[in-house]
Amino acid sequence: MSNLKRIREEKNITQAKLSEVSGVNLRTLQYYEQGYKDINKAQGITLYKVSQALGCRIEDILDL
Repeated sequence: MSNLKRIREEKNITQAKLSEVSGVNLRTLQYYEQGYKDINKAQGITLYKVSQALGCRIEDILDL
């Protein structure tokens, strides 16, 4: 399980709600969670928006 999915589920936020709050495309979030896209290669602004919406650090959502 990706760190993004784990943190999102811990915060009890749906993918749709995270997309709405962060402004990041829903399909993009799904691809990061499912591993179709490498979140470690995401643009800084995308990582920032998602981490702000989840109330965590950027490092927390990366899969290092």
